[in-house]
Amino acid sequence: MKIDRNSGWYRWYVVVLLLLVFILSYFDRFILSLVVEPIKEMMGLSDFQIGLLLGPAFSIFHVAVAIPLGLLADRWSRKWLLILGLLIWCTMTTMSGFAMSFLPLLIFRLGLGLGEAVVSPCSVSIISDYFKRGERARAISLYMAGPYLGAGMAFLAGGVLVSALHDVGDVELFGHMFAPWQMTFLVVGAPGILFALLLMTIKEPPKTDTISASVESGPKISAVRYMLDRWKGFGVLFTGATCNFAMATLTFWNVPLFSRVWGWDVMTIGAVTGLFYFTAGPIGTALALWSSKRLGRDGDMGGMYTLILGLCITVPMSAIYPIMPTAQLAVVAMFIAFIGKSAATAGGPAALQMITPGEMRSRSVAIFNTVITLIGPLLGPPLIGAATDWSGDPRSIGVVLSGFVLFVGIPTILVMIFGLKHYRELASDMKVLTAEMDERDANAAARGTKEAIA
Repeated sequence: MKIDRNSGWYRWYVVVLLLLVFILSYFDRFILSLVVEPIKEMMGLSDFQIGLLLGPAFSIFHVAVAIPLGLLADRWSRKWLLILGLLIWCTMTTMSGFAMSFLPLLIFRLGLGLGEAVVSPCSVSIISDYFKRGERARAISLYMAGPYLGAGMAFLAGGVLVSALHDVGDVELFGHMFAPWQMTFLVVGAPGILFALLLMTIKEPPKTDTISASVESGPKISAVRYMLDRWKGFGVLFTGATCNFAMATLTFWNVPLFSRVWGWDVMTIGAVTGLFYFTAGPIGTALALWSSKRLGRDGDMGGMYTLILGLCITVPMSAIYPIMPTAQLAVVAMFIAFIGKSAATAGGPAALQMITPGEMRSRSVAIFNTVITLIGPLLGPPLIGAATDWSGDPRSIGVVLSGFVLFVGIPTILVMIFGLKHYRELASDMKVLTAEMDERDANAAARGTKEAIA
């Protein structure tokens, strides 16, 4: 049976497969959060060092190589670059299970960030080229459920896995004894080969919405220059998305928060947090799909309105739940915060595609990911860890987390409200440019047909 790669079902097959890969990347990224306490105990680490492993250890290479890899993806096969990245990060996850001290684990987390840097630039670009502008926001919104589904699996299934491996105890493999937390990394790194094979079934789509011939910079456009020339519109978007990504800092610290403040075990924390990702995450994605259609009727503002709506939900709730007097109240507030984060996570990349030419989509997503990573995983976890160490009381982590959210979130919402007009102007300009290019291409095709007939 021959596969019709131009059919509607195949386009959504591509979205679902890339979504599964995205889920796997977040599973591998978040699994460390469930084993930080045994790692801290075994290696004698401080909260600051744990923060380095949770944030900068992953983010440094993720940030450093994102833009070059985005440039490569715009010029080379996005599919094969994605496969290569997948194999790298799964290998690094597996190797983390062999770490016996802080430095090797730090290096393997760096490698994980290197491999995962290709995921969003390549995937969002591929999806954008499979769908027309009017359908693009829905497809990307579905894809952006990946972080929440992946993190949910990491906490829910990972919590069960960590608990089961803890019951088993140390395991002998390859002539060495592996602790339960080490076995966790060995197990979760294994599916990479299967997904690499599945990615080979994707056809590389041609790039759409190209405007190189209509802008002053010629056939090769610098994505950085393009954004800097339009910094007000891109700046508003980047500020909001960065704030939302900073909220992920709280998730990294959920296990220490609930275990230290309310005495929960890893399996309970993982089950609750994972269920939230699987319930609040899809609710947030559904909210994003609804708001992108309802609030952005012209198809260009839906992603940005979704981002703002998500932030208005997640910022106050993320500030409240770490300082609740009981775990039950914290759980309720955290659930609502998750809905907001999921909606905002879907809105950011969708909004980016509305103001970015087709020939630089991979680079633009890479730049986007670079910027939003700087405040969240790169700076948040070690600062929170250092503040907790400085306080001398591990239970102060709730107050520290709440203060971080308010410090980042309140200014961001103000910037989004007062700067929205700049994004709207840029989206409108992009719509006009692409319409002109579509008309030009249609006229060229018509002339070609007439000449062929003649």
